[in-house]
Amino acid sequence: MNRLIADSGASKTDWVLLGEGTPQFIQTEGLNPHLITSGEFLRVLIKELKPNLLGRSVEDIRFFGSGCGSPEKKREVEQYLREVFEFAEIHVATDLDAAGIALFGDRSGLVGILGTGSSAAYFENGKVMKQMPSVGFPDGDEGSGSYIGKRIMKLYAAGTLNSDLRSYLDHHVEEDIEKMTLMFKKNREAKLFAAEICKVMGPKSHYPQIQQIIHDGFEAYLTKVKEHFPKKVATREMGFVGSVASVFESELRSTCKQMGIEVGSVVRSPVEHLGLYFGK
Repeated sequence: MNRLIADSGASKTDWVLLGEGTPQFIQTEGLNPHLITSGEFLRVLIKELKPNLLGRSVEDIRFFGSGCGSPEKKREVEQYLREVFEFAEIHVATDLDAAGIALFGDRSGLVGILGTGSSAAYFENGKVMKQMPSVGFPDGDEGSGSYIGKRIMKLYAAGTLNSDLRSYLDHHVEEDIEKMTLMFKKNREAKLFAAEICKVMGPKSHYPQIQQIIHDGFEAYLTKVKEHFPKKVATREMGFVGSVASVFESELRSTCKQMGIEVGSVVRSPVEHLGLYFGK
């Protein structure tokens, strides 16, 4: 049996196909059903994913995605997958479920996602038991790439960003940053752009201004985690997945230590761990 597993966020979706021979890894655009239309979702499946399967059949799909928390969105995503993979058995869950499996397997602990967006949950016995509410971008997503990028963009627009950092951004980003700063209400476009700013500025993260933004973001995020899971934080370790958690792991561990949070594993992408878990 060929099993297709997806870990999907706002920016990208990592896929692994298990079954015949060695696992096959594929990457496509992000498939958050809150941020893209049904047509865009199907286009990615048909144009980006399916050709890379090289004609291999798929009997089972495990789709873990951001934006799949409600029963309604789970049904929507299942319907989109069903249109392309008519005969497959399909299971849809959240990206927090994927993170929990990757970090803890069948154990329990606190799960944190710090990528383009941010979220957290308590995970136990192979499933999410309680999820931290999220306002989302642009007012929430504390500690995420979009949050860090938004803060940098606002300093840029206000003329208070370090001159070396401003010149670096001007050289590495083609879009008009001040114009994009005014477009935060156009959620998806601005969120992805802000996360890209964070990515671009990664090599400059040692600058005090950037260090302060990263610290403030992680502190705001972890404060929310402690408010929603006060007893769990005191008794369970917390693991993290996502590009921001991975790239700024030392800053994240330092902030956690200051706030009395025990950190376990930090994983950039869960998909390989999901492949091992479901390929048993």
